[in-house]
This record gives sequence, C-alpha cells and structure tokens, in this order.
Amino acid sequence: MAWLFVFAAFGWIVLAICVVAGRERRARFREKFPPISDAEFVARCSPGTHPEVALKVRRIVADKLGVEYDRVYPSSSFVDDLGAD
Repeated sequence: MAWLFVFAAFGWIVLAICVVAGRERRARFREKFPPISDAEFVARCSPGTHPEVALKVRRIVADKLGVEYDRVYPSSSFVDDLGAD
C-alpha cells in the first residue's frame, strides 16, 4: 500500500514540474515575440511575397499550432519557436 502513495506522490511531482516548465517556456516565447500587426508582418516577409498569402499562412499556423495570431513572425521556427514537434 505504501508503494501506491509513493507512486501517486511521484506523479504529482512530475505534473508540477511540467506545469512550471510550460509556464516558463510560454513566458520566454512572449518575451521573444511581442505582438506585431499584419502590416509589420508583411513588411518583415521576403520581397515579392504576396501579402494575402502570407497573412493566410500566418492565420493557419496560429490556428493549427495554438499560438496567438499576432505573435507569429515570418522568421518563427516551427519547432524551436512555435512548439511543433
């Protein structure tokens, strides 16, 4: 019966560590990527990029990856910055 208590306590500790790590990761993300407008997003895109296409891709990336729309940058890395693994 004691092993059940140890197992449950270990589970709660792991859960707490995951929650704290997730909060820290989100805080770093928010600091690194402050919100930008659509106009600034398009201005940061490569020359020749169609604004409508770029903004549509931005919307899809934000929706599918659960990231705030105005924090998606043209230079964002899917894995390193947006958490797509």
